[in-house]
Amino acid sequence: MNESNEDKRPVLYLFTPSCDFVRPYFERLMPEWRIADTPDSASAAVMVSSTDIYDVGCGTNFNELSPLVPDGPWACAEESFIAACSEAVLPPTVLRCAPIVATGMTGMPRELAEKIYRGTYIGISGNDARCSVVHAVSLPDAARCVMTSGGIFNVTDTVDPTVNDLAEALAWRIAQKRNFYLKPKWYRLIFGKKKYDRQTRTLTFSCEKLRSAGDFNPVSTVDYLKNHVYDEKSL
Repeated sequence: MNESNEDKRPVLYLFTPSCDFVRPYFERLMPEWRIADTPDSASAAVMVSSTDIYDVGCGTNFNELSPLVPDGPWACAEESFIAACSEAVLPPTVLRCAPIVATGMTGMPRELAEKIYRGTYIGISGNDARCSVVHAVSLPDAARCVMTSGGIFNVTDTVDPTVNDLAEALAWRIAQKRNFYLKPKWYRLIFGKKKYDRQTRTLTFSCEKLRSAGDFNPVSTVDYLKNHVYDEKSL
């Protein structure tokens, strides 16, 4: 290879189990690094994990010391990543992300978006339940803050929007669709207590450890969905 054409950027080992859709965001927004899927020749290592690792169902501001799902897939994936980093003598950085909103997203945000797109989403009027989320455009900044020293960090947009605000923002992003809402008593009567309770639970995670470790200023997911101007350069 011609030495002048050799890519001399430092290598970032990026491990993205079950969320490969975030890789283009790192590649586009961290141009100073060459993104690789193995630790060979890497100078830093980042795993995009999930707050699904925690054994919690409702509540607020769960931190990195919260109980984990025993032998769950995310715990096993983190163990594998940390072992690979140890062998490569790299400080492992694990980003436990709240549900990620992005092109190609999976999980709760995708399920919600698909229902809105099909016109089958029905919300609860006045629902003040909150949920932690993060937009993928904020993940490279999160990585930059802590990947030199390594560690385990929750990542959210720190806003924790209401379920209704998130649904409205996704509806706006999806061709400015309109959502349908029922009053709480009618929703519970039609769909039952179990689904009502699930839709009205708050589940949020603390991002304080990450914010204390570096200058992390994530975008508001709801504001980004409503105000970002998408063009041919957007992810």
